Amino acid sequence: MGQTHDFDILSPSFHANPFPTADRMRAEGAVIRMKLPIVGHTWLAVTHDACAMLLKDHDNFARDPANAGSRTQARILRVLPRTISVLALNMLGHDDPEHRRLRSLVDQAFQRRTIEAMKPMITEIADRLLDKLEGRTEVDLMAELCRDLPLSVICAMLGLPEQDHNRFKNWLGGLQDTANIGAVIRAVPGVIRVVRYLRRVSQAGGGALPAGLITALRDAETDGQKLSQDELVSMIFLLFGAGQETTTHLISGGLLALLSHEDQRARLQSEPKLMPTCIEECLRYVSPVQMTKPRFATRDMVWQERQFRRGDMFAAFLTAANSDPAKFEDPHRFDITRHPNPHLLRHGRTFCLGFQLARAEAAVAFERLFTRFPNMRLDDKARKIEWRKRPGIRALAGLPVRLVA
Repeated sequence: MGQTHDFDILSPSFHANPFPTADRMRAEGAVIRMKLPIVGHTWLAVTHDACAMLLKDHDNFARDPANAGSRTQARILRVLPRTISVLALNMLGHDDPEHRRLRSLVDQAFQRRTIEAMKPMITEIADRLLDKLEGRTEVDLMAELCRDLPLSVICAMLGLPEQDHNRFKNWLGGLQDTANIGAVIRAVPGVIRVVRYLRRVSQAGGGALPAGLITALRDAETDGQKLSQDELVSMIFLLFGAGQETTTHLISGGLLALLSHEDQRARLQSEPKLMPTCIEECLRYVSPVQMTKPRFATRDMVWQERQFRRGDMFAAFLTAANSDPAKFEDPHRFDITRHPNPHLLRHGRTFCLGFQLARAEAAVAFERLFTRFPNMRLDDKARKIEWRKRPGIRALAGLPVRLVA
């Protein structure tokens, strides 16, 4: 079976500086076995090459554990309340051809929207949030911008009434500590409220705005097929999570990196054309999504010079891949001019929906913040920067700054 390693990949101290631990993990091999909270024993790919191969190989690794001979997920879904189990119907848990069917319907709903066309809306929301900071000296950007900007943008994209936006924040707030099974259980009522609300609002006449993604998803049709009501609710929940959670931690982690590296922040302010490479470096350096959803071996096989059994569970540990010296020169260094930058948050079907939007929102947030508050800096007098204890997500608890020198 192989040795089970006990690397700390959950604690706030790990999230504050994951690079030394990632280095030690890669030193143990391309794939290492660990016991993760809730999900149990998992093989983590920790080199860039191994992670890239895992994400691209859809023959040997399945998203749906049933395609690898496991019935565990099916048994769990049967005992969960239907309101919760419906969330498993999104495309991330399916293999082709079902994945292709669901993805084609989502792509159709997105066809009339481009990220470029959404930038004015993103900028308007960012400026509205920043207007509230005028005249203040000390603020927590996590509370005032990093969470509210993605939340407002994805709610507007989905076509949810503006008066409902804060309800989502309250309902899903308990999911910030997903390493704690007690916290996850306490968050269930909020998730149930979200699912019931989405089921109502996604129906014709349920309140979703006609120009939003909910309506587009409801009306999307390919080869005579449409999303079922359950699939629609699950897909909306997925898009909400991808569009809000990932972006929040890219913006906050990217701002912390820039404010902690004054030379890089100053260069970005003097050379705005560096914004695209800056965003890519923030994706690599911060790796807000640290670990992919699991894959399952579809057969007994030798892979990465190890023997594995059908049904073994795998995940790509992106933090280690994105700091692999075999792929990146001086990977511990934050360099907004880094090019090429083949980080693994830029490739693959899993990431393209959420991360294109995340890139645009981060670019707008950085540009508007540094334009309106050019002397902004970390608040040395505030409590130290703290990270949440979360598996797979690198999440700040707060980002206290001084807006004026």
